[in-house]
Amino acid sequence: MKRTIVFTVLFASILFVSAQAQKKGPDASAGAMMLNTAKGFEGVRDFVATIEAEVDMERMRVPKMSATMYFKKPDKVHFSSTNFAMLPREGIVLNPSRLRERYEPKILGDEILDGRNVHKLELTAREAKIRPGRLILWVDPATWTISRMETVPYQGRTLRLQFTYELQAGGFLLPKTMKASFELAARDTSERQLNLDVQAPPQFDEAPRPSRSGSITVKYLEYKVNVGLSDDIFEKRDEAPKAK
Repeated sequence: MKRTIVFTVLFASILFVSAQAQKKGPDASAGAMMLNTAKGFEGVRDFVATIEAEVDMERMRVPKMSATMYFKKPDKVHFSSTNFAMLPREGIVLNPSRLRERYEPKILGDEILDGRNVHKLELTAREAKIRPGRLILWVDPATWTISRMETVPYQGRTLRLQFTYELQAGGFLLPKTMKASFELAARDTSERQLNLDVQAPPQFDEAPRPSRSGSITVKYLEYKVNVGLSDDIFEKRDEAPKAK
């Protein structure tokens, strides 16, 4: 009889702990996931890469673009070609550490993406001034890389960024391709727009803003990681004369 009571109490305790884990687990696990994604990028201080971009946008013809991209932490980016100003800064260099600093994560569940099981997270900005205010991420637990990111940057269009990765010298897993897809939201499906409170980042304000759908595919080639880039490379862009 005593043994039965002990087992009953033990079982009840396990259920209680399990219930508490279900309450507290998602946020804690989401934080751990973001930490894991950040760890893979910790050792990257800067890099130089050749990038090629192809634009497939309705009612727009854009020749294939090529440029050298310079990146330095935390978020300095410079292109040798001004054409790349039209690319979404949110995805051209994906720094998980910055996302972790600026956003509070929450687990939405698991999904199958391109045949792989991934974790789906919602990120909410820690401060009202941060834009975009919310992001949706799909994280691959096999590599702890961000497979997809989604938001609504401006004029009711969904911006979806999809990534593939390749191992670089030094053991860094960095983006091999990034595809940015712009899709017009349907008028009768406003839920997505309400859930993703986003305003246009500065770089979008500088770009043409007609109501178009389409995509931009970027390839990253010839990475050179941790070369010791000078801040002067990035300051030159700011010193360029403005058109009158």
